[in-house]
Formats: sequence, C-alpha cells, structure tokens
Amino acid sequence: PAIATASDLSGQKSEKITKNMVWVDSGKRQFESQKMQKSFWIDRFEVTQKEFVAVMGNNQSFFKGDDHPVEKVTWYDAKIFCEKMGKRLPIEGEWEKAVRAGSSSSFYWGNENPDAYSWHKGNANKKTHPVGSKKPNALGVYDMAGNVWEWTFSNHESGGKVVRGGSWRNGLSSLKASHRINSLPIHKFHYVGFRCVAD
Repeated sequence: PAIATASDLSGQKSEKITKNMVWVDSGKRQFESQKMQKSFWIDRFEVTQKEFVAVMGNNQSFFKGDDHPVEKVTWYDAKIFCEKMGKRLPIEGEWEKAVRAGSSSSFYWGNENPDAYSWHKGNANKKTHPVGSKKPNALGVYDMAGNVWEWTFSNHESGGKVVRGGSWRNGLSSLKASHRINSLPIHKFHYVGFRCVAD
C-alpha cells in the first residue's frame, strides 16, 4: 500500500505529523548535491530513543537516555520508523537545504563558536547528548551538525547510503554543511541516527 504523507492527510492528523517539524521552503537556490525542487517539512530534532521505542518497541542504542538521539539503527530501521509516522527519510538534497538554512558558509553557524551549536569530538566527552541542547540553525532545526550522523534516503555513488552531519566522535571538519560519507544500509553504529521529513 502507498505510504501516507502529511499532504495526503487533513485536519488534526496532519497537524500531528508536522508537530515539532520545521517548514523548509524550496526557494530558488540550488546546491551542487541537491536534487530537489519542492518544499518540505523536516523534524526539528533528531529522533529520540523515547520516540523510537514508542513506535518500534525496542532500543539498541549504546548511550541510553529517553531524550538522547536513537543510534545503532540500520537505514532500514530508520526508513520503517519514518514510514510508520507518515513521514520518510530525507533525500540528500533536502538534508543539505535544511542544514544550510540559506547559508553558503562552510558551517551553518558561520564564524560563530561551534561549541554553541554542536556536539563534536572536542566537547562531547565521547558520548551523545540530549537533542536540542545546543543552538539551532537559522530555520530552528537542532543538531544538524554533530551529536549523531544522520541517514538519508539517497544512494552514494561509491555504494551504500549517504550519511550526513558528523557526530560526537568527529572533528569539526566533519561538521561542514557539505561533508558526506557513505555506509551500507545494514550497518548500525553508536554514532549514527536520523530524522524524518514530510511532504
């Protein structure tokens, strides 16, 4: 059966899906890695362990905490969760559109102190932290750099799926808005999580 999307639904149910989501207007600007034109909703926060357990009934995260991002999830786990929520994983272009929030700088916080916006190798004390603990980007989206990497729906040209955003175990260079790596969708790591989008 077809997967329901926020735009397919009306009234309270649609509002429920887009609660704690941020509207990303497609605008006219396109970046090299983007293959998207339409506007969309994106989760304001990375999916938490509490949210994941409520939907999937399990939590294999290494760093436990209801308000910490879920990790040690495969791409398939992430995809199924989003679909159960009436959402989907973002394609890479959507993810980059959301992280940049109109900025063309290397980091979405420009020249400001990265510690104010992200959990990374230099300040995370080798662990994840509650989502939303740092400042958001210009759209009001939190943790798009650091804390945990995030699965995208997109295939990587070298194989596997594109993963974006950097994590608690990476240096600042991995937190650049353009930085991307790949991972096989069956893999799960204690530094990779995800967030969802909706149409």
